[in-house]
Amino acid sequence: MTAILSRVRNIEDPTDLMSKMEALKEAVEAVMQTFEVQFDIKLEPDGMPGAPDGDNVVYGSTLALTNDEINYQYACVFSEEVAQMLTRTLFEMDIDEATPMEDMGDALNEIPNVAAGVWKAKREKSLGEHYQLGLPIFLKGNSWIKYFPRGVNAIAQKLKGADGIELQVILIWQYGTNAGGDQLMTTSTAQSSDLQGANVPTKVLQEAVQAVVDTCRIQMDLPLEVDPNPSDPRDADVAYGSSIALTAENGGWNLAVMANRPSCEALTRNLFAMEDDETPEMEDMADGLGEIGNVAAGVMKASRAAAGQKVQLGLPLFMEGKSCIEFFASGITGMAQTVRGENDLEIHVILIWQAG
Repeated sequence: MTAILSRVRNIEDPTDLMSKMEALKEAVEAVMQTFEVQFDIKLEPDGMPGAPDGDNVVYGSTLALTNDEINYQYACVFSEEVAQMLTRTLFEMDIDEATPMEDMGDALNEIPNVAAGVWKAKREKSLGEHYQLGLPIFLKGNSWIKYFPRGVNAIAQKLKGADGIELQVILIWQYGTNAGGDQLMTTSTAQSSDLQGANVPTKVLQEAVQAVVDTCRIQMDLPLEVDPNPSDPRDADVAYGSSIALTAENGGWNLAVMANRPSCEALTRNLFAMEDDETPEMEDMADGLGEIGNVAAGVMKASRAAAGQKVQLGLPLFMEGKSCIEFFASGITGMAQTVRGENDLEIHVILIWQAG
């Protein structure tokens, strides 16, 4: 137990570790089962569980599983070589055929998407736990498993198979009562026609934008102006950001708050009352952007409840680059709205959802 603890990051309550070890064990079994069915590949654990290892991680995919008590992010991460091999296998491509990023996003998103369904069924059977599933999000780079906001915990298990296949299954969690917006966790739902119609994403984007504007005004006394029209998130100039899932029985959302590096640094300095010429560390940016996204998601949760949609909050994940908004899985789309402040501050509020 002590040896495992030394390899796991951010465990605030060591007595809780054993329950998370059991959850990880079932998560790993679900991935192994998925690989055998989807790829005809047998995997086995490689060593003991520990902290996520960012070395050689280039691509990954994650989705949220939430309920009233606890929030999980279920993730699988891969090297570039393994990601390409799995993409070619899933889509029956030639061994030397190029793997477009769109195909890789679809292939890698499929793995935790299927495995999370298996894991969800296991948890319902073994413990009577019930979860809502979020949307699979394709990620490039390893910053999101290196820099976690405060209070977010993670544990990983490496797996290996034939022909040099290696990957990690990562379980990230935070109790719902500790998550941002926890004062809104008990909001009730009502039936509403607002959940119908093709204009719902536009309305929800407006709610998301207002939530970010209100959060920055209240948390940092920072006034923001909203651009008149939504835009394609792929056109946004972003370097870093935070993404959080809002899961629901009748269709959920992902909220991302992203910006270029100068704007991210300015937000972090403002939130943590740093000096104007101080350069924030990456850990501070992860904390700051995660806090803004987390609080905004809590505000948005209340507005969704008022519209008749009960949502649960996932966990804020730190994003580097624009891969999470550049390559959506099939059937998943996004829309952005830019808000601006003094000194060229530019923030992109991005809403991601599953069409239909």
